[in-house]
Amino acid sequence: MLAGRTIDYQRARSLLLVAGLAILAGIALVMFVRRVDPVEVAATLFFLPVFVSFLYWGFRGGLVAALAAIAGYVTLRLPLIDIVGMEPFTGLIVTRSLGYLTFGTLGGWAVGQLRASLTKLDLYDHIDSETGLFNARYAIETIDLERSRAQRYEKIFSVVALERSSGRLDRRTREALMKRLGTLLESSVRTVDRVAHVADDGGDLFVFILPETAAEGAEIFARKVAAELAEVTGEPWAASTSTIPGDDVSLGGLMERLRSDVARDFPEATG
Repeated sequence: MLAGRTIDYQRARSLLLVAGLAILAGIALVMFVRRVDPVEVAATLFFLPVFVSFLYWGFRGGLVAALAAIAGYVTLRLPLIDIVGMEPFTGLIVTRSLGYLTFGTLGGWAVGQLRASLTKLDLYDHIDSETGLFNARYAIETIDLERSRAQRYEKIFSVVALERSSGRLDRRTREALMKRLGTLLESSVRTVDRVAHVADDGGDLFVFILPETAAEGAEIFARKVAAELAEVTGEPWAASTSTIPGDDVSLGGLMERLRSDVARDFPEATG
């Protein structure tokens, strides 16, 4: 399976914010240490609110902040302008103004493109990044599809849910464990079966969609896979099965939980 979604818009924005603020503050600090004109140091710091504005409020935010920065820079230069006139500072003011406007508007446009791209990824992402298996969104779509097929063609299918409350693991240990479980479960199902992983509330949930599988077969499958998971993780796994037609109530509860997980994991797509 393909690698899963590794970043969303909120995380990308946070990373950009930290990196951008650090770079701009570093530039201003170097200018200060080198005894550059304090007004120019302040002018460099004016890029900070412009950066924050377009990062959070896009093109319009960047434009408004850029205009405010221009006004602030001109205000800082007014005392000397009153003394020596406008001409010596015209070039500086024009250059700074273009810099603020370009930074604010192009930055706002770029952030808008980034947000649209990541939101589009959210809309179509079906892969769980921890295990390489499918995610909650895919499980919902597949269960809905199988339910429609069952109603139309009088078929049956079963859904098996295996769950544990996991202890705290360091990041590397968990990454290795989840990749191992993903490989194990992918090899434990038939070609027509689908398995999805959901991590929430400190636990892990694996959902198996088993077409053309009756209740007895689903229960046998659940016991077998639960034993395999317990052997790898050293923890017990709670199993539940639903077979359609017949177990619509229990399956409905699982579907509500999966929808909640989708709303949590893909806020940009569901908001």
